[in-house]
Amino acid sequence: MTKFGAFSLFAAAGAMTLVATTAFAADKYYDAAVAEAKKIAEGKQLSGTIEMISQNSGAEGQTLQDVYKAFTDATGVDVRFTGTPDYKALVASRIQAGNPPDVAEITLGDAVHYAKEGKVVDLKPAFGDMLQKNFNEMLLKSATVDGKMIGVFQGMNPFMVWYNPKAYTGPNPPKNWQALVDYTDAEAKKGNTTWCAAQGAGAASGFPGSQMIENIFLKKYGPELYNKWGRGELAWTSPQVKDAFEEFNRVIAGKGHLQGGRIGAISTSISTGYNGLTASPPTCQLVLWAAWVPGLIGDTAKPGDNIDFFRMPPEDPKFANYEMYQSAIVIGFSDRPETKAFLEFAASTAAQTYLASLNRWPVANSNVPIDAYPSPLLRKIAKTYFGNSDVQFVAGPNVLKQGDTGTAVWKGVVTYMQDPSKLDSVLQSIQDTIN
Repeated sequence: MTKFGAFSLFAAAGAMTLVATTAFAADKYYDAAVAEAKKIAEGKQLSGTIEMISQNSGAEGQTLQDVYKAFTDATGVDVRFTGTPDYKALVASRIQAGNPPDVAEITLGDAVHYAKEGKVVDLKPAFGDMLQKNFNEMLLKSATVDGKMIGVFQGMNPFMVWYNPKAYTGPNPPKNWQALVDYTDAEAKKGNTTWCAAQGAGAASGFPGSQMIENIFLKKYGPELYNKWGRGELAWTSPQVKDAFEEFNRVIAGKGHLQGGRIGAISTSISTGYNGLTASPPTCQLVLWAAWVPGLIGDTAKPGDNIDFFRMPPEDPKFANYEMYQSAIVIGFSDRPETKAFLEFAASTAAQTYLASLNRWPVANSNVPIDAYPSPLLRKIAKTYFGNSDVQFVAGPNVLKQGDTGTAVWKGVVTYMQDPSKLDSVLQSIQDTIN
């Protein structure tokens, strides 16, 4: 989950019916979550409070608190929740002061860093095989450090290619990435723009482009190299990384390929820069980004009418079933029974089914029933990515990079879009934050 992960689909036709149905289903799923928390608490002496710091604030933070209320109602343990965009600095300062929160929802890269310092609770002894039964194998691998299970995933945003069925006339699904490149070139010759790829996000401008580049890399070079890249074991100056940047440029640099062109896309805010996909008439046909795109577009996105998706096509077919993702991880800093019980609850099928029913994110637990999602689009995402045992999620720079590296990557993407001749210096500047 991220601050870009809100899924607001209630403006679609039949919204009032959907809201009523959602409320009814949520009550049922809430009761099941309470029952699960009571089961987890059996035989344990739980009391007091748990303090949690999260990267999710506002409406998204409230969604999580709604889920955690089931834990409080069942156990009497109060969850004191703080959601803030400054979660990274807040958690770091609390750790430095020797007073960490019981639980934190942070990036995987930061979680791995704290785990290697011995600051994170190992969940494996308390959870047994529960996680293996409920979560994707490679997702669990990404949450394992030195044989220890360091945390659990809740909301989960996979990446895909969004398209407007009224505008896109290309292969569906495309056989490979090259098919989309060829389609983009052909459409440009007809005077039709294919892509929306706005990059404007203040200090984080360029991050959508970095995620496009990572998708291209994973589908061409595979999970092993992608994970090594994320862990700093494959240099940003490597031929494979350079090639992924150049593949990205093939799509965005051509005349008429990109709405607003390269320079226009840099300055276009992500809050409005994807609206062209569902505009009337559409000003682009495709978006390569994550599950939050319909929520970002808002009221004009009508699932099944002017917005749909297919999986990111591979360049190498043997890597077709590997996918990148965006998600925070929830970790424990205190070895209290309340902390472990809370994290077990957060990972449980019942809790994540209730979270799914609140219609905000796809969730990570693969045993959550598809019909728990009120939105047909969320149901399709869940079925495609979490109801398919062949799909494996892989951690790379997107979720593993830390501190200065992330800032350098985003800045580097902007510089590269402004002047593709600077690619070598861009990649070296990113690598310098790691060396």
